[in-house]
Amino acid sequence: MGASGVWKAAVALCIVALSSACATGGSATYVEGALRPRHFVFHEVVKQRGKKEGGWRAACLHVGIARDTGELFYCKFGVEMPIANGAQGTISMEQAQSLSASCANQAARATFSGATPATPIGIACEEFKTFYDLTLKAVIEGAKVTKVCSMGIKPVVVTPSGPTTSGGM
Repeated sequence: MGASGVWKAAVALCIVALSSACATGGSATYVEGALRPRHFVFHEVVKQRGKKEGGWRAACLHVGIARDTGELFYCKFGVEMPIANGAQGTISMEQAQSLSASCANQAARATFSGATPATPIGIACEEFKTFYDLTLKAVIEGAKVTKVCSMGIKPVVVTPSGPTTSGGM
């Protein structure tokens, strides 16, 4: 499978997972404030040399998780990935941002839909980071979600815009 075939498969994986998460319906915790590609402000950490594999970029996010009780917790994490790898070739900034957002939203739905008002938000955040890491690694070879951000990378703070639905997280 060529590089474009791998990208199509990766995007399809995220779309299928997202649509299946949306299609389940039923009673689920409402997850508000979907992450957008613009939230993933990547910075070049290691410069890519030539057209071969290499280079490294990183982003830092602090995402607010709110409950209807007024409790607000910031889930802090980093996203790191190669600029070029063997499986996908060169990963454009737009691809990096789009796939990072899609996979983060998939992981958020999967993690927070099972949360209850009794679920500690900090534990839900750690579960989200673990699932997000697995999801992103399946789509972009060499990508990873870190518990802390790379040194010197300013975090993008995403604050929920309003209260969740009644009984939601």
